[in-house]
Amino acid sequence: MTSTTTGIAVGDTFASPFHPIGDLLGLFAAHRSVLEKVGATGIVTAGLLATPVALGAVRTELQWSRIVAVTDLDAVSAETVITRVATRDSEIEVDRHVRLLDEAGNTREQGVETWIAPRTAAAEGRPGTDFCTVRWGEALRESLSKDATFADSLANWDGTIGLRCIDGPSHIREVHLRIYRGRIVDVARRTPNGATFTFITTAERWVELASAERSDFMRRAIAGEFSSSGDGYEYLRLTKPLGTIIEHARIIAKEPHA
Repeated sequence: MTSTTTGIAVGDTFASPFHPIGDLLGLFAAHRSVLEKVGATGIVTAGLLATPVALGAVRTELQWSRIVAVTDLDAVSAETVITRVATRDSEIEVDRHVRLLDEAGNTREQGVETWIAPRTAAAEGRPGTDFCTVRWGEALRESLSKDATFADSLANWDGTIGLRCIDGPSHIREVHLRIYRGRIVDVARRTPNGATFTFITTAERWVELASAERSDFMRRAIAGEFSSSGDGYEYLRLTKPLGTIIEHARIIAKEPHA
């Protein structure tokens, strides 16, 4: 998915050219020692390289982490991806993942921003990309109901699969799919007995999985990119039907009005 000029949508991406941080922070010469002392060099750099999500938008929250802190001697690029769009009566709330990459392609610092944009900004808050919510789960159930392979793979299973999306340290979306003999019989934020196991990954990885040209879930799962909670044995045993769920997440994400 790439950025568009028609509005704000989950999956919109942006990448800035590489720029020397020392040159960027020239305007802040009097405050550079303070920025370095409080560890804000990367945050300020990202703010200079990445534009606001929309005209008139205000950033209301930032959760930031450092893998290897950037310095004045680095040249970096800022890459962003929209991971959530929620429309309200008078405003739009947008989450965006931001990372600073060095010239070797390494992610040095990254964070999750929350923005509030005026309702006048065009935005697409579609169920098919509102990961791990009930409305997304319902779209997933409808799509999976047409897949005989999914039904057959869970024909003798009775349990609940949880799907969790981590937008940041303090923001989590989760939905439970109650499954009985190959059919999803209920979709809810929580089920009375909890999930048999829960598949967990970050919002930016949900975007990557949903927007991929071909499914690479198994490769990434084997590489340890995801995590789980609950019954680890069942999680491993049901990796194949879980892969089918992710494949249908790709399908509904690409549907025009999903």
